[in-house]
Amino acid sequence: CPICLGRHPHRVHECNDPALWDGSPAYARRTSEGRLINGKGSTLCSDWQKPNGCLIPHKTAKHECSGCGKSDHGAQRCHRAQQ
Repeated sequence: CPICLGRHPHRVHECNDPALWDGSPAYARRTSEGRLINGKGSTLCSDWQKPNGCLIPHKTAKHECSGCGKSDHGAQRCHRAQQ
């Protein structure tokens, strides 16, 4: 899940938990429109969060991990994600 970084069964596309699977604060949240945003309000690329990432450069969505904010990986490869 790009919000809570959990691998447990839940509605991933609706998740907007303020905490990660381990109880620590979440880095990103979902807008009412369903977009991923970081704490500064910048839109994050949803494809970047997947295991293979995204190869398309965006002007409106950042290639930034929704779990920790780093730009070298997405949520599925984040060290904060549930194993």
